[in-house]
Amino acid sequence: MIVIILLFALLGIYMLTGRGGFLVAGYNTMPEAEKAKYNEKRLCQFVGVLLIFTACFITLVEYTNLGEHILMIAFIFIIFGSLLLMNFSKVFRSDR
Repeated sequence: MIVIILLFALLGIYMLTGRGGFLVAGYNTMPEAEKAKYNEKRLCQFVGVLLIFTACFITLVEYTNLGEHILMIAFIFIIFGSLLLMNFSKVFRSDR
């Protein structure tokens, strides 16, 4: 489990630099005309924050005695909300 936590944390740090758009599902398969509509750096940074959050969450679930079911429900809501934000918010659009 430590390897997975480190992998998520390292990928998150890499994404925080604004690079790694090829790792974002959906974005990497878009045609170039569609990619031009998005701010790749901001999108990568947001995904980096989510990856680091996921590493922290996995650490909490694995190594503490907090309510595992409550944490899992909260995690699902946070990830679902983040996905909605990424897909429908104008924050990640280049053409504001």
